[in-house]
Amino acid sequence: MVAKAKQQAVSTWSRSQIGHRSEYSVERLLAFKDFCQRTSTARVIAVCFFTPLPALSVAIAIDCIPMRPPSDGWNNPGFWARLFFTAFFIAVGLSFQVKEVLTGKIISNIGVLVISFGTSSCYLLMMFTIAVTWRFPIPYGFVVSVGPYVVIFSIITAFLIIGPKIMAQSPVLRRQIMLQLLIVATQGVLAIVYPIFGAIFYRLSGAELTAFIMVMPVIKFITKQIIAAAAKHLKEYVGPIVVFSVDVFNVFYVAICMQASTSLVTTILMVASDSFHVV
Repeated sequence: MVAKAKQQAVSTWSRSQIGHRSEYSVERLLAFKDFCQRTSTARVIAVCFFTPLPALSVAIAIDCIPMRPPSDGWNNPGFWARLFFTAFFIAVGLSFQVKEVLTGKIISNIGVLVISFGTSSCYLLMMFTIAVTWRFPIPYGFVVSVGPYVVIFSIITAFLIIGPKIMAQSPVLRRQIMLQLLIVATQGVLAIVYPIFGAIFYRLSGAELTAFIMVMPVIKFITKQIIAAAAKHLKEYVGPIVVFSVDVFNVFYVAICMQASTSLVTTILMVASDSFHVV
C-alpha cells in the first residue's frame, strides 16, 4: 500500500514537471542537426548578441522621453507618450506570440499593427480618463490596468481582426485562439500578482514574513501548470513559453525580495522553495 502510494506520488510529481511535457519530432531533430552542421559559431554568437538589442533599444528610447514632475498633474505629454509606446510595443509582442501559433496566416503583419495601435489607443484613453476624473498619478496604476489591457487586446484580436465568422467556421482555430488568449491572460495575472506579493513582502517581518515566502512557489507552480496545459499542443514550445512567461517574473522578484531581506533564514527559505521546482 505504501509502495503504491509512493509510486503514485512520484508519477503525479513527474507529470507536473514542465520539462517532461515538451516533445520533439524526428523532423525537428534532423533540422537541428543540419543547423548545427551548417551554421558557424560566429553566426550563433551574433544571433544571441543582437536578438535582445531591438527590445533594449525600444526600452531605452521610451525612457529617454522627458516628463514633467508628477506634481504638475495629468497635463504631462511625456508621461502619456511613454505610456502609449509602452502599451504599443507590448501589444506587438503579444500579437506576434499569438500570430505564430495559429494555423494559417490568420493575422497579417498589418493586423499586428492594427491590434497594437488599437489596444494602446484604447488603453491610453482609459488611463487618461481615469487620471482626469480621479487623480494623477493613478495609485497602483500599472497593476490595476493590466486586466483591462488584456481584455482590450483580446477583444480586438478575436473579434475585430480575426472575426467571429472565421472562428465559427473552424473549431480548431477557435480552440487555438482561446488557448493563446488564456496564456496572455495568465501572463497578465502574473504582472498583477507579483507586484502585490512584493508590496506585502516589504510590510511583513519575522515569522509572518517567513510564512509568507511559501506563497511564491505556490504562485509559480499554479501559473506554470496553467500555461503548460494551454500550450500543450505546441509540443517543443511548451518549455520556452513557460520559462519566459513565469520564470522570468519569478527570478526577478526573488532577487528583489532577497535583496530586501535582512534575515539569513528568510533568504535560505526563498532559495530552497525556488529550487524545489527543479527537483
